[in-house]
Amino acid sequence: MDSPLARRLLALLRAPHYRPQDVSSLARSLELAGNERAELRQLLREWEASGRVMRLRQARYQLREAAPAPLTGRVRTLPSGKQLFVPDAEGQEALEPLNPGGGIIELPIRRFRNMGAMDGDLVRATVKRQAPVGYRRRHRGMRPEGEDLRAEARVEEILERRAGLWVGIYRCEGRFGCLIGDGKSCPEKVKLTEAPPPSLQAGMLIAVQPLCYPLARMEASGRLVEILGWPEDEGVDMLGVIRRHGLRTEFSQAVLDEASRLPIELSEEEFEGRCDCRGECILTIDPESARDYDDAIAVRRTEAGRQLAVHIADVSHYVRPGTALDGEAALRGNSTYLPDRVLPMLPPLLCDGICSLREGENRLTLLCLMQVNDEGCVTRAEFRRAVICSRRRLTYPQALAVLESRGSSGDAEVDAMLREAAALARLMRRRRMKAGALALGRPELRVVLDADGHPTDVVTEQSDEAHRLIEEFMLAANEEVAKALRSALIPTIYRVHESPDPGKLHEFALTLRSYGIAAGTLATREELRRVMEQLAGHPDEELLKTALLRSMMRARYSVKSLGHYGLAKGDYCHFTSPIRRYADLVVHRGLARLIGVPHAAALPSTAALASLAEHISETERISDAAEQEAERLKLAEFLQMQCSAEDPRHWQAVVTAAWPQGLAVDLPELRLKGFISAEVLPGGEGWFYERHASRWSRRDGARLLPGSRLEVVPLKVDVESGFLELRPVQAPSPEA
Repeated sequence: MDSPLARRLLALLRAPHYRPQDVSSLARSLELAGNERAELRQLLREWEASGRVMRLRQARYQLREAAPAPLTGRVRTLPSGKQLFVPDAEGQEALEPLNPGGGIIELPIRRFRNMGAMDGDLVRATVKRQAPVGYRRRHRGMRPEGEDLRAEARVEEILERRAGLWVGIYRCEGRFGCLIGDGKSCPEKVKLTEAPPPSLQAGMLIAVQPLCYPLARMEASGRLVEILGWPEDEGVDMLGVIRRHGLRTEFSQAVLDEASRLPIELSEEEFEGRCDCRGECILTIDPESARDYDDAIAVRRTEAGRQLAVHIADVSHYVRPGTALDGEAALRGNSTYLPDRVLPMLPPLLCDGICSLREGENRLTLLCLMQVNDEGCVTRAEFRRAVICSRRRLTYPQALAVLESRGSSGDAEVDAMLREAAALARLMRRRRMKAGALALGRPELRVVLDADGHPTDVVTEQSDEAHRLIEEFMLAANEEVAKALRSALIPTIYRVHESPDPGKLHEFALTLRSYGIAAGTLATREELRRVMEQLAGHPDEELLKTALLRSMMRARYSVKSLGHYGLAKGDYCHFTSPIRRYADLVVHRGLARLIGVPHAAALPSTAALASLAEHISETERISDAAEQEAERLKLAEFLQMQCSAEDPRHWQAVVTAAWPQGLAVDLPELRLKGFISAEVLPGGEGWFYERHASRWSRRDGARLLPGSRLEVVPLKVDVESGFLELRPVQAPSPEA
């Protein structure tokens, strides 16, 4: 049996934060007395002889790694073309020692070691720690070891190709023609295996079923399944996004039949066992374009502070496990919102009808009733089934007008309640921020479309007091439900956001210093919060917030309550949007069991929930990718139209790199990257490139280098690839 010292030493060597140390450093780390150091040396000699540890340069020790077992996971392709391996839950647990910061592990896949895997493919891969490319050249042939090594994945087998088709432009080439793709979600060139119909013309957008994937000596090939149309025609670009990401657009007849059998209006029998709140002042606040209203609120003063009622549409009353409706909702995982359409998780009869908390109509809800004191702390929470009749449906602008005394809802009681709610939300937000929550939200960028689906404007929508009011109440309800389910040991799906990787935070701190912002080590949440306060109003706030978000872990679903780092909450789940998120529907079923709903659905096993959590985390990622691509396409289309406009809109660009060919820039307002060719540098001729300083200079003293700012207009846009070339509209001053 190992001695106490042996057990302590083994724990240290296995610790995620451990880096190879010599005997003296190990003794200090273990806080050994002088007489224990001899035992430590003897242990290390024995373990080295048995192969348990290995001795590195400078007599430093580390555990000898066993041959890696293959892991299962998904391939993720970044916009740059770089690929990452994201292991499944079992793999994440196995690789925990490689991940000192916690959170989701994403390992780089070295080029030519991916077996032809593409974005979204399910693969089996081995993980190995090895030196980065070029290490030996930079270190004169020295063998890498210890902290010099990084974990990389090598794809050994492709288990399942991602859902979705290859989408690209048709070109008349070869026997049957080919598809020209983006090289990321689709190979750059795909040969068609059958003669296309006469209606297909070069330049049209097509969707192809993959048949042969590109490998070392094999070309990609596929079968034409759909001619989408000309890229500039109405809706064709969005249809391409839908097909590329494998999004579901139609509901089966079985699903529609089940939906049609649901009641259009409620009967009194359905109110039995529910808290009747129809006479209370209850309202909904949603975006102007919303049609599915799944949350409503009510606030009133009490002796102990305020009572906050959050009503959420009782979707679980209508969508039962084992039905076609439930199966389709689980497959979709969530609704997807594209600029010109919504792909709902549930059929319109539910999401726009019986489940939507419409003004003046009786609706069934699950109620989270919270007592909040004057410090903004929830002191008690109760959960009930209820029936409501919403008094008012307000949009965010309408609610804001009431709060700013610029307008009225037309109901004095609603106006008074809304002001009371805003005061409560401010208290709750102040308390949450004091507890360490991070304000990670950014203004929403939205492309405005005309009736034909073409962009007419780009607007930035700020988060105002009306938005923050609803956000605060939903966060509180989500937290209280999560706490209640965990305390009752009811298995469910939590929303988790793990602590960021210290290495990524260190890189972010270095970025901040290059902008003149003192960042410290960012080792604590308080340091990060102080930095975010410094960023408020900074000229590069958007740019730096984007860099911060990239250093954060991605939130996901899990059967374990691991807390939410960004919100500073120990327990958190999604409860407030069951019309558009399947995770919320699962939580509702757990809550129904908690409050003793008659005939409540049987709960899935923890293993089944874990598999479901992985699935809906993936469907969320796919929807996010589709939404971002769709927004990027519409934004690129808008900028393309600006290229030929008589008075094009100006944008501020920040130089990020200077090369002999020109300047790489960021457009913070649009969250895009662009390029300024050396041929169009402002102010005419006289520019020369200083290689030693990586900058462009002019003899009058003007300079263009990383950090320089320019007003630019679009010059050339490739909508499909996203390449954006810009032209400055004014010359920098000699002091620049």
